[in-house]
Amino acid sequence: MVKYLVLFFALAFGISSCSVENPVEQEVAKNDADIQNYLKQRSLSYQKTAEGMYYSIVSAGATAVPAATDLVTLHYKLSLLDGTFVDSTSKVANQSKSIIYGVSQSLFTRPVSLMKVGDKGTFLLPSSLAFGANTFGNVPAYAVIKAEVEVISIKNQADQIASMQTTFGFTSPEKTTSGLVFQKTVENPTGSAVVLGQTVKVNYVGRLGYGYIQTDASNKVIYDSKFGSGTLTFNVGAGQLIAGFEETVLKMKVGEKAKAILPFTIAYGTAGNSTIPGYSPLYFEIEVVSAQ
Repeated sequence: MVKYLVLFFALAFGISSCSVENPVEQEVAKNDADIQNYLKQRSLSYQKTAEGMYYSIVSAGATAVPAATDLVTLHYKLSLLDGTFVDSTSKVANQSKSIIYGVSQSLFTRPVSLMKVGDKGTFLLPSSLAFGANTFGNVPAYAVIKAEVEVISIKNQADQIASMQTTFGFTSPEKTTSGLVFQKTVENPTGSAVVLGQTVKVNYVGRLGYGYIQTDASNKVIYDSKFGSGTLTFNVGAGQLIAGFEETVLKMKVGEKAKAILPFTIAYGTAGNSTIPGYSPLYFEIEVVSAQ
């Protein structure tokens, strides 16, 4: 009799546990119900993706879609379904956001995948495509995010480098076989040329190719794409620095200054590092202080 009671309770527990929905599944179902209720109250008709994102896009008529590693620049506004403001860019302040499409996943990955240049869209993202179980500012865990997105431009690597030359004021630069774009800004004809094997000291500033410095109406800096600056001492040719940086220094003399654009192939490659996304062309300003 005891054996049968044990079996009965085991079966009962198994049945009851199967009927209890996974907490994550509960949140997914709640997100979908909240989105449908939001649309119903406003008499809106949105399309739905397989991942549970609802969206409506106003097309600008362009045909080009983003490809992996393209730089996509956009404006956005994020809010909760109840209208609570979360974050946004600013057209007035000339503040935009740029992402390297397909390199890493973000809240914007799925919306951008459905858009072309000039398109404007509203996207209702379930928490699984937004911040998940994490809290972010005034965003609670498992919150649905409303994202209003406008795609400003889509640029491949060549387009990015051409744009950087304009942004950073290059005039008739030298372009090497590696793709390096180089221009001296201060020359020192009597300075000694840097050669392989020397220990070289340089001052430098490095910036990402997009965003550069953005200011508001009062000229206050609200975003600076600078990822590094300071003084470096290294042995040229020892592989201590990225290839494009060494190539730049080897084209200089002591006392000279130069600016350079490095395609990702001679920068941090496809993997990037902790602060620089993969496939990123970089801009540097370099001054050779000494070489011996």
